[in-house]
Amino acid sequence: MSMWGTSRARRAVAAVALAAGLALTAAGCGGGDDGDSGDKPSESSEASGGADSDGKGDGRQDEDEEIPSEPIAEVKNKEDIVLRVLELKRDGGGFVTLNGELENTGAEDFLHIQDFSGREEGADKSSLMGATFVDPDGKKRYYALRDTEMRCLCTSGIASIDAGESLTVYIQFPAPPDDVTEVEFQLPSFPPATLEISE
Repeated sequence: MSMWGTSRARRAVAAVALAAGLALTAAGCGGGDDGDSGDKPSESSEASGGADSDGKGDGRQDEDEEIPSEPIAEVKNKEDIVLRVLELKRDGGGFVTLNGELENTGAEDFLHIQDFSGREEGADKSSLMGATFVDPDGKKRYYALRDTEMRCLCTSGIASIDAGESLTVYIQFPAPPDDVTEVEFQLPSFPPATLEISE
């Protein structure tokens, strides 16, 4: 082969190699946006909340707001569990939030958390989703709110309440009309309590 022919062949090989290299580089850069999208939790899973790792339920919506220390109502069930309601507060967004605490005043650990969850289908047996309140004038019952995955917007993930233990709890409900200032609240296994809604 002549020198001219050999030089032309080398240029052709170099051009093919360059084209292949550019194609690989483009392929490597093209999918960069997909690299870590599978590792990030979705916004809905981050926003939906859930139980804390200690099994004592998730927190309230506004941790910075001060909650009264004196209960507005106190009821006790047959198993010596005391429910102290600290407030039932009307919040923006069309809901009311009950903040309170459960205390086991008995001598034995309380294991029947499912008593508080109600009998609705799909009820979370570790939660307070059986809670309701009634607007006596409007003759309407309000149930604990649920998220899009039907999880209660309330304290959940409770396995037990040890003897002498107190748990901070919360429950969110749809808000009754603005002129309703007093409701009758009930958590299964407890007697009802009349509560005033604060603003």
